[in-house]
Amino acid sequence: MSTVLEIEQAIERLPTSQMLEVADWLDSQRGMIAASESVFQMLDDEEGTEGGSQWLG
Repeated sequence: MSTVLEIEQAIERLPTSQMLEVADWLDSQRGMIAASESVFQMLDDEEGTEGGSQWLG
């Protein structure tokens, strides 16, 4: 499985209990990404606009 479409199709074939486990995992990943983005934004802000957005791209 290497594409989003393939992953989506595989998830759709899962039993409900396993699909809910995947959903919980995705929610936790989303939380970590949001936390990381806020830290990276803070680091970019501390460096000022001269350095660009080293952490967030």
